[in-house]
Amino acid sequence: NHGISVDYFALGVITYEFMFGKRPYLGKSRKEIRDAIIADQIHIKKCDIPDGWSMEAADFINKLL
Repeated sequence: NHGISVDYFALGVITYEFMFGKRPYLGKSRKEIRDAIIADQIHIKKCDIPDGWSMEAADFINKLL
């Protein structure tokens, strides 16, 4: 029942986890995670990029999320 945009979002979440080693949205239940997604869009800033990762990688994730 979902469109392809959900797949792009999921790819952004997975890539974010690769970059930071943690989930971009936290919650104890599906509802809490959904509410966190709706409440705030994740945006990786240049100063937050870990060593070894490029600005292009962060931009890719930002666009997916």
